[in-house]
Amino acid sequence: MLREISCELFKENKRQRPPVIFHKGLNVVLGSIPGKAASIGKSTMLLIIDFVFGGNTYLKSEPVRELGNHTIYFVFSFAGKDYRFARNTADAKRVFKVDENNDPIDSMEIKEFTDWLAKKYDMDLPGLSFRNTVSRFFRIYGKNNLNEFRPLQMRGGNESQKDAIHVLVALYNMYSSILAFEEQLHLVEDKIDAFKAARKYEFIPSAVDGMGKYQENIVAIRELEEKRDELCNSGSRPINEAEVEEANRANEIERAYTDIRRVVKGKQDDLHLLELNLQRGIYPTEADLKSLAEFFPEANFNKLMDIESFHSKIQGILQEELESAKQKITVELASLQEQEESIRNAMSEIRPSMTFTQEFLTAYSVLEQRINKLQDENNAFDQRNKLQEEKKQANNRYQEQMKFVLKEIEATINRKMEEINDYITDDQYNAPHLTISKFDSYDFETPKDSGTSTNYRGMMIYDLAVLDTTVLPAIAHDSILFDPMPRPDMSRMIEIYNKEKEKQIFIAIDKTLNCSEEAQSIIAKQTVIKLENNEQALFGDKWSRKANR
Repeated sequence: MLREISCELFKENKRQRPPVIFHKGLNVVLGSIPGKAASIGKSTMLLIIDFVFGGNTYLKSEPVRELGNHTIYFVFSFAGKDYRFARNTADAKRVFKVDENNDPIDSMEIKEFTDWLAKKYDMDLPGLSFRNTVSRFFRIYGKNNLNEFRPLQMRGGNESQKDAIHVLVALYNMYSSILAFEEQLHLVEDKIDAFKAARKYEFIPSAVDGMGKYQENIVAIRELEEKRDELCNSGSRPINEAEVEEANRANEIERAYTDIRRVVKGKQDDLHLLELNLQRGIYPTEADLKSLAEFFPEANFNKLMDIESFHSKIQGILQEELESAKQKITVELASLQEQEESIRNAMSEIRPSMTFTQEFLTAYSVLEQRINKLQDENNAFDQRNKLQEEKKQANNRYQEQMKFVLKEIEATINRKMEEINDYITDDQYNAPHLTISKFDSYDFETPKDSGTSTNYRGMMIYDLAVLDTTVLPAIAHDSILFDPMPRPDMSRMIEIYNKEKEKQIFIAIDKTLNCSEEAQSIIAKQTVIKLENNEQALFGDKWSRKANR
């Protein structure tokens, strides 16, 4: 549990506040009892609690803008052992482990820290993110999760209903029961995506666009096969398909052999030229120039000798390049010659039983290609339909399992909300009701009552129900939720909060003067920090005050 929070900037009457000490159950951040003080740090204190649970909303708050970056020190306690940490607003992506003097010992990334909290709180459940889950149950002004009509969702209700319901399924530790069905569905969806990509890049033929075209292809295939049969029977004796295929295969191999011979010859010529250059050199030698002088005695051979000397220097560099090129071509030539030998062997193995004219083979190949193209189109159509049917079946199985899981969760929450609501309203008014119609759709309402107070009360009851029926370790409710609530309802809500003895509930509240005596007694006992105007605000001042007032 969260045991302690402190900060050097927490002040009261110009003196540093002692650490805020928390306990199991209800923890109250108490504002002005008669409600005569606002903007004193109630919501801010809850945002700081959210901050030590890994949240980031506090970073955008007014205190950080007004006071600059600062460090929040905090202590979590599990199984009787304290764990001390620090998190600075300037480096909020890291959490530091500290000793009893708040000196840093080690650090970790914020994700590592929240994963650690998940394990300590037994919240490391399949499909569950600790931070994403806890955050939605910390209803604090500024966090954008106060949409009373969409209590399951974050971002002011703009988070997808599917994602919000997924969190609930994981929180109730029922994700494992749908995981296999979900994986089957994703597998089929991946196959469909791969099929579409293969068609897009023409690795497979495009499918026909409907059953009409599919039937037309069947008729066309039958006609083409008849023409092919007529062609095969047009000679002195009937020809079977295997004989034609063998002849075509022999022709293809012969063409391949001609092609590989041409490439081998080219590589051999390249190698020969390189060997000549390596043996004789590219530039003239001194002996070559002296022989030239016999025919041109007037030429400036000293100049030519200088040039030849320069070329000799270059020759050393080119020699290495020529050797490298020779080695590369030699390797390539060896590979090509292996291919040539392989094709030559294949030629010797294939001995067609008949010799066909090129005209016959061309006509046969054209018919065969048209038949294959139409068959491939129909096969692609069949494959697409098969995948779509697989997806439909996988989705149906997933939906059925999800429906069962969601009904279980829905019933659990509604039973608990009914119980809590009956206590708060003295069994006089309808309880809020959650309807999860499918994996991506839900409704939340209090039947026959859409008033502001009722809607906020319903959202708070929902949080309490989830807290009581899952491993969720804490919730937080800001004073804005209590403002429209009748004091008798608020008093009973305080009594409900106080029934929690193991987990933690953090609330910010004021205007409690008209609450019941029992509620006021609970508040007084469970208050962890008391805030008032000006010097008794959380940071010892209200910077909204005009100067010299």
